[in-house]
Order: sequence, then structure tokens, then C-alpha cells
Amino acid sequence: MKKIYVFAIVTALAGSLQAQTLADYANAGDAAMANQKYEEAITNYLKAQELDKDNTDYMTAFQLATAYLQTGNNEKAGDAFKASLLKGNYDQGVITNMKNAYEAAGKPELVKQAYIDIKTANQAQTLAMDTKLYFIYSKEKDWANALPCCMTILNDPDIDDEKKKKFYMNAAQLYLNLEKADSAEVYYDKVLAIDPTNANVHKALGYGLYNTIQKTKKSAEANYNAKKSDAKKASHYYAEMQTTTKRAWLKYGPKAVEHLKVANKTLNDSQITQIIQQIEQNVSAYSK
Repeated sequence: MKKIYVFAIVTALAGSLQAQTLADYANAGDAAMANQKYEEAITNYLKAQELDKDNTDYMTAFQLATAYLQTGNNEKAGDAFKASLLKGNYDQGVITNMKNAYEAAGKPELVKQAYIDIKTANQAQTLAMDTKLYFIYSKEKDWANALPCCMTILNDPDIDDEKKKKFYMNAAQLYLNLEKADSAEVYYDKVLAIDPTNANVHKALGYGLYNTIQKTKKSAEANYNAKKSDAKKASHYYAEMQTTTKRAWLKYGPKAVEHLKVANKTLNDSQITQIIQQIEQNVSAYSK
């Protein structure tokens, strides 16, 4: 009789332990949430998440985030929303909830890292995350990281011409910010292939070429000033400066004028008119 009694106790304990599954803890958490016992809900949801060996129970992670919000723990709420997303919940509302939670916690940097982690975990989310990262990097003036995000957007097979034109412009500006004028011109040309008379593109191309001349001239002058103390070679360095400046005006000037004139047909900008005149005068002078 004693053996049967002991066996019954062991069996009951085993059954009790066996009953504590992920679903049990999740259900206990839901019941606590329904009764507004948020700390109890958090405890049960955390236990459920510990048992989520396949890392796919995104609903419990979402519920955990909601419970954390109810207790005012915004950063942990953001972490739980992020966990839900990493487990496969790609509802745009959850992404927004995560962003809002991190920002409410005063941790906007965690938003950026979350977007990076999400696209790393699931390549299907690359376009969505890079679109968000593009605006973050642009706001931070992190041109080097904004550029690949811009390219992701442009590689979207469903992008329409209007959006494509906009991000060709953005890509060109990013290349200019990175002092890669030749690459910028490639993307401005892509805009012109869609919209040949776009005044803003022609203006940007004209100014870009004009600024290239100015930078080349400034660099040549700085190089001369650094070397002119060598009296024996001063005249050589001066001639070198003049040659470099001349080549810049003759190489970039005519094309700059061409673009600026097209732009000014629409913009009728007096400053553009002055720059055109300046370029034409210098090109004429160096052509003699």
C-alpha cells in the first residue's frame, strides 16, 4: 500500500512538472494580463520565452512587450517588440511600436540597431529596414551608410518612375556629399533619362561641375603656396598651378554652361546667369 502511495505522489509531481509548458506559461500570462496583473504576466511570459527553443513564438514576445508598456518599462518593451519581430512578426504596427517604445525610453540609437538586426536576421526585410535606415542615416549626415540603403530602394523591382527619379536624385546628392562628382553625374543622367528637361538636375550638374573647377583651383593654389618658398622652382610651381587651373576650366566649364543654360530656361535665376557669364569668360580666356 505504501509503494502505491509513493508512486502516486511521484506520478502527480511528474504530471505537474510536465504541465508547465510554453503554452501553460503563455496562457497564465494572458490570464494575468486580463486581470491587469502586469508583473505576474511578465513573469509568466518570460518563462514561456525561455522555453521557446525554436525562437518562433512571436505572439508571447509581443504580449510581453505590451505588459512592459503597462509597467512603464519602455526600453524592455522595445526589446520585447524587437524579439517579436526577430521571431517572425513583421507587422508594420509592431515595428512602429518598437520604435515608439525605444524613443520613449530615450534610446533612439536602439531603433537603428534594431533595424540592422532585423534585416540581418531576415533578408526579406532588407528593403523595409533599409528604407527606414536611409532616413536615419540621412538625418545623421552619415552619407556613407545612407548610400547603400538608397541603392537598396533603387533595386526594388516594383519601384515606379517617380520614386526612382527621386532616389536617383538622392543618390547623386549622396555621391556629391562624399565628393564623388563623377558618380553623382551618373545618377543625375539617370534622372534625365526619365525627365530630360528637369531643371533641378541640370542646375545640380552645372553647379557640381562649377564646384569641381573651384575645388581644383583652390587645391592648385594651396599646392603652389606650400612650395613657392623654393625660389629656384617658384616659377615652375606657378606654371603648374596655372596649367592645372586652365585644364579644369576647359574640361568642366563648357559642360557646366550647357547644363546651367538648360536649367535657367525654367528657373530664370540671376545667380545662375552670373555663374554662366563667369565660366564663359574664363573658358574664353584660357582658350586663347
